[in-house]
Amino acid sequence: MMTWENRWHPLLERWVTVTSHRGSRPWSGGRVTEAPDAPWFDPSCYLCPGGERISGIKNADYTDCFVFDNDHPAFKASAPAPEPAPGIYQSARAEGLCRVLCYTPDHGGRLSGLSEDQFKAVVRCWRDQTDGLMAAAGYEHVFIFENNGEVVGVSNPHPHCQIYATPFVFHTVAQEIQAVARYRQADADNLFDAIIRSEQADGRRILVETDDCLAFVPYFAQLPYETFIVPKGSWQRLPEMPGRVLDDLALVLRAVLKMQDHLWPTPQSYILSVHQAPKSLSVDHDYRCYIRLQPMLRGPGLQKYLAGVETGGGQFLNDGSPEEKAAELSAAGLLVSKES
Repeated sequence: MMTWENRWHPLLERWVTVTSHRGSRPWSGGRVTEAPDAPWFDPSCYLCPGGERISGIKNADYTDCFVFDNDHPAFKASAPAPEPAPGIYQSARAEGLCRVLCYTPDHGGRLSGLSEDQFKAVVRCWRDQTDGLMAAAGYEHVFIFENNGEVVGVSNPHPHCQIYATPFVFHTVAQEIQAVARYRQADADNLFDAIIRSEQADGRRILVETDDCLAFVPYFAQLPYETFIVPKGSWQRLPEMPGRVLDDLALVLRAVLKMQDHLWPTPQSYILSVHQAPKSLSVDHDYRCYIRLQPMLRGPGLQKYLAGVETGGGQFLNDGSPEEKAAELSAAGLLVSKES
């Protein structure tokens, strides 16, 4: 069924235009080809065990999660003082800390290919890094993300993510925090709970539901196959979640990534981000830690380009109906179940 309408994004407080009739439009542009299988170990890779990085430091011969400070950080404690800003403009030092987390020593692997125990270890590492950085002086916010695939611009195919700690809050999270506060003031309700209830009431976009977590293609998805993984409890940050919830979050995310990987022969490229509250947010605020998965392929080998209207105008056009894309992912999940 064709869906052609505007849908309100309650966390970003803007309209998303769903134009599923454009999904099959003629396309003469480039296509993403399936990458050749990578070896388990690449001696030239600066993320592999024992590999020498640009700094001259050699990695440990790690066998599970491995974390180190980024040799090319966007933010650093020793960032230089900025030039004075002219006129109405402002500048500040690019203070912060950037770390790299290698998920596995397997150079040719993917996050989705980790075992259940390995996946749980990754999420617990996210928790531990957040806990330590939040406790350190000078850091207000911890943002964890993975760029996966050449179309996203990943600099190294070895499976890894990045962890940024900064003295300020990244814009998207700050915007979400404000939206949640405004919803509480206007409707006397928790926005995350309202989203969960709305998705449960409809049911068509739900991919995985457990006692502790819900994974769904949101009604207001900006991209085809975009997925939220939201804990049902009111935890603002990863370190606040009980062990069972962290493990459940890991397994639900793993299931969703496997669905994405089983859609087509071409592996899905994506941006994964862990949204969590800054240090100074009031404990009674409704904001909730959740995971956002933004796949960047809209079809087999077809990249979703963020062009004029999205990048220039800030208006997202989603050329895939969230209901149809959720059904495709659920069908891929059945294939995963049969193979396992």
